[in-house]
Amino acid sequence: MTNDLWQDCIDCKTKCCRGDIAFPLFITPKELEINPAINSKNPCVFFNDCELCEIHDSRPFVCKFFPFELMKINQKFFWIIWNIDCLITKNRRADFEKYLTEHEEKLIPQFIDHLEDYADFRIEELKKKYKYEVLRAARIKLP
Repeated sequence: MTNDLWQDCIDCKTKCCRGDIAFPLFITPKELEINPAINSKNPCVFFNDCELCEIHDSRPFVCKFFPFELMKINQKFFWIIWNIDCLITKNRRADFEKYLTEHEEKLIPQFIDHLEDYADFRIEELKKKYKYEVLRAARIKLP
């Protein structure tokens, strides 16, 4: 389902993969093992001259979550979106719930051990640069 989401990303001129919001990325040890060059420079080394991701199928979880982010507020996880010039956040709002549910069902269970660290990663820095919108509480079953 989320595959259709990326068409807006491909068509977008902003190319967040080249921006400071995408660098540095939160990378798990397993993701770094699979793609050792990841996160080594800005823009992402896997963002090619055709403006496509060369490792799309094995991209990090943070890239799979995009344009959504998890933030911890009052000890609970919430889905947010950053106020950036993003076609997905402009054109796909009606589909957000489907995407968030899919992330919770398919991605979060594989990423559960990293949620706490991820929710703290760069949040304060990004909050100083960008406004954000809270979408809803994340439906996550913690171990």
